[in-house]
Amino acid sequence: PFCLLDGPRESRCQSGVERRECGDLQQGPRTTSSSLAAQRGNHMSLRLIGSARFRPLRNLWMLEELGVPYVHEPVRPRSAEANASNPFGKVPTLIDGEFTIYESVAINTYLGDKYRTSALELVPPPATTARGRYEQLIATIYGELDCQALWIHRKHASDVAKFIGAPNPEATEVARKHADKVVDVLADELGRSGGEYLLGSQFSAADILLVHCCNWAESIGWGERWSGEAPQLQGLAAYLERCRSRPAYARAKALP
Repeated sequence: PFCLLDGPRESRCQSGVERRECGDLQQGPRTTSSSLAAQRGNHMSLRLIGSARFRPLRNLWMLEELGVPYVHEPVRPRSAEANASNPFGKVPTLIDGEFTIYESVAINTYLGDKYRTSALELVPPPATTARGRYEQLIATIYGELDCQALWIHRKHASDVAKFIGAPNPEATEVARKHADKVVDVLADELGRSGGEYLLGSQFSAADILLVHCCNWAESIGWGERWSGEAPQLQGLAAYLERCRSRPAYARAKALP
């Protein structure tokens, strides 16, 4: 079956670009039927530009969940590769043949739509209520938690603030309080989903985005209350542990 993989094979060429080909280690590289192969196209045309230390981790995790081969170029923002592929000089960027797409959330939605199968649906089909809920969740996580909270801290309180912003303790504290409010709302959404994940029983790209943002928040000391006794956060810690225990997450986290 498509989604049952023993794990990725790894090799590194002289340039340091990592190539990952998923397949069964006992049976050799995974093959697909001609119709499915035609639907997916040339897997090795996928190039993900950006180090796993930054937002590209979201896309590396997605690619590992999908089990499609790809080339990973673990470069930093503002590097020559980042400047050449992204008009902002940021990471990530995904290059799929002649098509280039940037912004981590857009990339994961694109990948989920392109590689959706009956056995693996990380992004719900368009024009469904599940898709509407998915779009609402990723817009909330990205717009409210990432941009309006975590990125404010990075601009005004991190070790790179002097390069991309300026120290501003007041703005940082407002951002922290906003993060608490957003996480409360998302924890409530999780509780109302009726399952173990944001969309219910199905793990999705929305979970990838939320877990990455929670990782970021914890790294700057904003996650302490999540393991406390706040009733609105009951279940969040177990949810994070459940998502982080996925093999694809471990593989993505191990990348440079």
